[in-house]
Amino acid sequence: MLIHKTDAIVLNRRDYRETSYLVSLFTSDFGKIHAQAKGARRKIDKFGSSFSPITHNAIVFYESLKSDLHIVSQADLIEHFPNIDKNVEKFGLASYIIELISAAIPFGEKNREIFDLVMKFLKFLDKNDKINNIAQIFEIKFLDLSGFKPRLDYCVHCTSQMFTMSKFSYVLGGLLCEKCYNFDINAHNLMQGTVATIEHIEKTKLEDLQSFKIISSISVELEQILRRFIDFHLGIQFKSLEFLKKLRLANV
Repeated sequence: MLIHKTDAIVLNRRDYRETSYLVSLFTSDFGKIHAQAKGARRKIDKFGSSFSPITHNAIVFYESLKSDLHIVSQADLIEHFPNIDKNVEKFGLASYIIELISAAIPFGEKNREIFDLVMKFLKFLDKNDKINNIAQIFEIKFLDLSGFKPRLDYCVHCTSQMFTMSKFSYVLGGLLCEKCYNFDINAHNLMQGTVATIEHIEKTKLEDLQSFKIISSISVELEQILRRFIDFHLGIQFKSLEFLKKLRLANV
C-alpha cells in the first residue's frame, strides 16, 4: 500500500459494521475516492472528524493497489461551514453541489480546479446571505472545467460561426444554426442574452459575480437549459433539487 496525505470534501458517509464508516471523498490531489475509516465511530482520539457530508478535512489514507476501496488512517476537520447547516436553502444548494460532483466526477480522476471551485462555492454559501442564481453560476463554471460543457461559439453540427438566430440542442451538446435546426427537432430556442450571460460567468471570478444580476427571463432560460443538459448527460434525478423545489413552493 501507498500512503498519502491530502485535503478532502466528504461527499457521502454510511455506517459500516459496528465501528467504521464507508465514505466517498473528493480530494484535492487524487480526485474522488472510496474509502473505509476503520474505527472512526469509536476512536475519537484517532479521528478529529466525524466524516459528515459537506465538510472539509485533512486526511491520511492508504491507497490499495488491489481494489478501489482505500483505508483512511487519520482525518482532521478543517471546516464544517456552520451557516450552511443553519439555513435550509443553503443546505439544499450545498447538497446539490455535492450530488453533482458525486454523479459527474469519475473515481480516481484528479481535477484540482474543480476541487478549488467547490471549496469557493461552499465558503461563499457559508458567508453570504445573497445567494440568487448561485446554482446556475456553479453549473456554468463546473461544466466549463469538467470537459463536457456545451458548445456556444459555433454550430455543433456544421461548425459555422454563430451570429444571431440559434437553438440549443441537449442531445448534440450545443447551439445549432438556422441551417441545422432539422438535425434536432427538439432543440430549444435560445436568447442571445442567455448565451452572453453564460460566457460572462465563465470568464468572471466568483467574488466579482456577487453583485451580478441576471434578469428574470434569462434566469428562467438558464435554469431550463442547464438542468436539462445535465439531466440528459448524467441521467439521474437530483434529490436536493426536488427538495429545493418543494421548499420554494411552500414559501410562495
